[in-house]
Amino acid sequence: MLKTLKAYGFLLLLGGGVVALDQAAKAWIRSHLPLGTGWTPIPSLPWLQIIHWKNHGMAFGLGQEWGALFLALGALYVLGVLIAFPALSNAGWWVRWGMAIQWGGALGNLLDRWLQGYVTDFIAVHRFPVFNLADAAISISVVFLLAGEFFANRDKQEGAPETGTPAAEALPAAAPSPETPHDP
Repeated sequence: MLKTLKAYGFLLLLGGGVVALDQAAKAWIRSHLPLGTGWTPIPSLPWLQIIHWKNHGMAFGLGQEWGALFLALGALYVLGVLIAFPALSNAGWWVRWGMAIQWGGALGNLLDRWLQGYVTDFIAVHRFPVFNLADAAISISVVFLLAGEFFANRDKQEGAPETGTPAAEALPAAAPSPETPHDP
């Protein structure tokens, strides 16, 4: 029980932090910038802009007409991670961090879809599609999950015997019989 509470505490702290930052940034954008307008916060970096944008679809603006489907899929994903998260307690910390960050990003965009019918995007980098902090969190979580997979596989390989034949490894060691003398 304590293990489950700790898992949920971690998920709500880290994932909830992602949601809070994302929602605060989106609220600020919606209240301070008219739709479609923006500015360059760092004049020496003209390729980085803050732009108020609506997205009814998914990443890269794809599927604009499928907003209701994305709402349903997002709700299923957020609920699924919430239910399954305690089972990740034995996974490496990379996986737990990655899933918590991803859950927060998914929940941030789900809240937008549910409350507004669209997702507020506002970060424009050169010609890359406009995105938000929730999208960035989801992308960063993939790095954590890949690192977790890499380190898990590396640890498994380090624990495996380096040489030997499969047949010899499969046979149990023979125990000395009581009649056979053996050296201690």
